[in-house]
Amino acid sequence: MTIMALKSLNMNEPKTPSPKQPSVKSPSDASSELVDIRSFEGASDLQLIHGYGGNSFRISGERYSGSVLVHPRQTAIWTPPAKPETLVIDDLLPHFGDDFPPLFILGVGGAPMDPMNNLSAALRHHGIALEVMSTPAACRTWNVLMSEGRNAVTGLYDIA
Repeated sequence: MTIMALKSLNMNEPKTPSPKQPSVKSPSDASSELVDIRSFEGASDLQLIHGYGGNSFRISGERYSGSVLVHPRQTAIWTPPAKPETLVIDDLLPHFGDDFPPLFILGVGGAPMDPMNNLSAALRHHGIALEVMSTPAACRTWNVLMSEGRNAVTGLYDIA
């Protein structure tokens, strides 16, 4: 009910409560009920995925041909094995640096056919959770995670 009252304020509707609607709180009273969205210092270098297809990606205004490995503030061309199911931890760890991310999102092209249990267990040993999904889903998930200020890395197989 309070959300509806806030929506009414935002939509410039009358502020007079109706019998079915609770009284409207002032914006200062309602601020504690709003979700706080994290802002980024120096967000200009935040790596957001703006497009994919044609065996390339458009990330933060730059075009990358082939598969990519994306960190929150850096994108690099990545040469993974041709078949995602043959990916092993040694293909990934050198790209993570000294500070391992808590989450690795793997976009395998089309719909994943293999849960990649061995890779998941090896990453978990280093404190990294693995999420396997299609490349389009991984791109969307990445942008949501970045909007939430989450620390993650994504490996994206290119798609035609």
